[in-house]
Amino acid sequence: MSNRPVLRSAACALLIGFSFTAGAQQSMSRGEPHMVANASDSMFMTHAAADGMAEIQMGQMALQKSSDPKVKELAQRIVDDHTAANAKLQTLAQQKQVTLPAAPMKDAQDKAATINSMDGTKFDQAWAAAMVADHRKAVKLFSNESSHTQDADVRNFAQATLPTLKIHLEAAQQLQGQTK
Repeated sequence: MSNRPVLRSAACALLIGFSFTAGAQQSMSRGEPHMVANASDSMFMTHAAADGMAEIQMGQMALQKSSDPKVKELAQRIVDDHTAANAKLQTLAQQKQVTLPAAPMKDAQDKAATINSMDGTKFDQAWAAAMVADHRKAVKLFSNESSHTQDADVRNFAQATLPTLKIHLEAAQQLQGQTK
């Protein structure tokens, strides 16, 4: 009996294996979807999206409620920057097959409701204090992700967004000092 059918089968299996490997490498190099390597990156994207939506919500609230032009100026910058960052994050999450939340976390919604119940200077002071606290948390989250993730795409997003978050924090701290 001849070994040719067995050799042909083995050769075909080898070629198929090489084809799958080459196809996977090509799809990754073309930027086609692939999974996030670890759960902490997925958790980062989830928190970043929820926090970004909370910042947009808070910014929109300040645009409606505040009469202070400095509050309104920072609020508009926050809305614009977080809207842009969330759009980039949504694209990244789709590439990584991560489902992002549709709304801010409950604690952020509760904080927004409390601040929204205030008026005048009390509103401006509470809003500025919330922006300082929220952006301190965001800077810490994005700094940590920038230095600990192994995923280059996630790291690039975190590193590209971090300077804007630091600018927001500085502006909120200045505003907080002026609204006392």
